[in-house]
Amino acid sequence: MSSRRIWRSLWPRIGAQERASGDCRYVVLRAASGEARPRLEETTLPLVQRCKNLLAASWRAQITTINANDDGPDAPKVHGSLVNYVLVGGSPLLWIPKNDTHELNLVMDERGSMVVGHTDPPPLVRAWREIGRVPPRAMLLGSVAPLQRHELDYVKRRVAKVQGAINDAVKEAGSALQSVVQESGNLINSRARAFEAMVAATDAEYSIFSLTPKSCHFVDVLGGRHEVDVAEIAGAAVDPLCRVLLALIDGINQSETRRFALIVFCAVYLQVRVQDAYIFSADRWGFNVLAKAVPSEESEAADNSKLWREFRFGFSREVKDAEGFCVLLAEMEKESLDALKKAQEVDPDFLKKNVPEQ
Repeated sequence: MSSRRIWRSLWPRIGAQERASGDCRYVVLRAASGEARPRLEETTLPLVQRCKNLLAASWRAQITTINANDDGPDAPKVHGSLVNYVLVGGSPLLWIPKNDTHELNLVMDERGSMVVGHTDPPPLVRAWREIGRVPPRAMLLGSVAPLQRHELDYVKRRVAKVQGAINDAVKEAGSALQSVVQESGNLINSRARAFEAMVAATDAEYSIFSLTPKSCHFVDVLGGRHEVDVAEIAGAAVDPLCRVLLALIDGINQSETRRFALIVFCAVYLQVRVQDAYIFSADRWGFNVLAKAVPSEESEAADNSKLWREFRFGFSREVKDAEGFCVLLAEMEKESLDALKKAQEVDPDFLKKNVPEQ
């Protein structure tokens, strides 16, 4: 019996609603008996929410301004650097060090750009670079202006409130989320330290600027740019996973057991044999995986970057928080491993043929 027929006969969830879009395959896992399964498009977030999630989940951004000093034709036309920020409504607030080149540039020309999503988690970013790709990111273009003095205290209170919500999310997390976050690097602490420094920053250390976006683009894993209506950003919902999203992603990728589970998911739910996999995006309706397909004998010499593909696993129900996400992920791990065991009983060589050795 073929591998596909074994999956179909032993695992009724296999073959759930599925489609391909560009370089990504989507699958929606079947709902439990009696539940209405959502349409596939309902488990994929709109672009504006994907941008909002990237902006809300991070605290580091690359900003670029137009150089004010004209030092000749060979001088760089722009200046770029990483700064800390916080998203308030639809406008990022930027903490720019005093006497930084950006300050002078913005006096002369208020135009600036901001890119988010390509800095964290660092191990995942390195993996993207090794395969010659860049992670999904949000790009904003707009005008950058300093905040008025009377606005500073309010902004710092907002930062403290955001940090408090993150701390509460970690402290109140159940065992499922705690076990994942503990595998993460230092992202939770790094974000906490950054926010604490933002709250404690004095006028002598930093100037706080607000970026009012005039245009926004979501850049996908292939580098394709998708325009997003900036007027919709402020009103877009912030996903409940955003408070701990980067630590959640990093914790899954840092665990060999959970990384292997991603490989098994590709085999069980999509019938795709892969030799490596990373989770790079997650939300209340599912998660995205970057996986390296096992090349066929005919394509052994294929370009390594072309073997990496994006897969979207959509949930049959919306999760309410990061704990619920981790619980559902654990359920998927158990289900897929049970499916492997059943398939192995039918074909003793099934595991060898479908899941590469680790």
